[in-house]
Amino acid sequence: MTKPLIRAVTRDEVREHVASFALLHGVRPEEFDADFMVWWFFQNPTHEGLLAGAFDGDRLVGYVGFAAQHLRVQGRRVSAAILSSAFTHPDYRGKGLFQRLIRFLVEAAATRGHEAVFGWPNETALRIYLGRLGFSAMFPVDRSARPVSWGPLGARFGPQGVFAAECAGAAFDRMLPLRLGRYRYEIGPPGEHEWQGFMARVLAASDCMLERPHAYVRWRLSRPRREYIEVLLRDEAGVLRAWASARLPIPDEPPRLHVGDSLVDPWSRGALRALFAACAMEARHRGLEQVYTIARSARLGSSLAALGFLSRRSTTPIVAIATSNADLSLYQGWEYRDADMDMF
Repeated sequence: MTKPLIRAVTRDEVREHVASFALLHGVRPEEFDADFMVWWFFQNPTHEGLLAGAFDGDRLVGYVGFAAQHLRVQGRRVSAAILSSAFTHPDYRGKGLFQRLIRFLVEAAATRGHEAVFGWPNETALRIYLGRLGFSAMFPVDRSARPVSWGPLGARFGPQGVFAAECAGAAFDRMLPLRLGRYRYEIGPPGEHEWQGFMARVLAASDCMLERPHAYVRWRLSRPRREYIEVLLRDEAGVLRAWASARLPIPDEPPRLHVGDSLVDPWSRGALRALFAACAMEARHRGLEQVYTIARSARLGSSLAALGFLSRRSTTPIVAIATSNADLSLYQGWEYRDADMDMF
């Protein structure tokens, strides 16, 4: 077995190597989503990402990529690389191939001017990131969910179980009700001018947050073979005070509304809680069973708890490495959302 060559994969090569990509993913070639790969790594309006492949001759035996993102860190615009999609052929595991791919990407990120490289590894990869690649553990994130339809929780116990679950759910909803207060919600999207003003207010109050220009958000919600909705929360004067993007379930997924991104005007009291109440109401209106989100924010946890969300801390943290002399501690306050690393 020769030592695989590590190099960039071009946009055209994604489709040329569909069979190899499918093999790495453990699916049939017709099931592999090449459109997503092209969309995520090569069509981002922020700027193009990078897909690194390991080639044994003409055969693709592993790959990892990063997407380029802009963050606002204490008022300063920072470019960063977000790792995603790491796969290695079983015959090539345990031979340092993953480490070579990550080092290639970190060096490329530095050359492109990205201040830091971030990732969210599984437990196996975490040991490699921290022990061999020089990454630092940054912070964990929380997975939170709330039922909005209670009967299905008792379905496995038959009609009596459904009835009992619905009664318990009704009591739960009375104790922790979904209320909008002085706000109302509608399904978006917002206009470009309105979005710019809203985004400026949000960024001004955050120490560390992903930038979301209008063109980026429109692209972000154009992911192939996914359907998204945007929940807009407005005050009595009709001013946009909070926003969320949520993905509807695809076939074979749990029937839940996945809130992947959310932003709140920091000067709008109660808007964060009202926004997630609105998302839960919309999930119920659409006949779904729960609303779900992955996020990290000091303010978010208490608001979700007040609505009856149950949260579970991730088993692995977000990790990062600086490509220059950047101070990674400035990223500890990142108001992370699931969409920041394309997890939804």
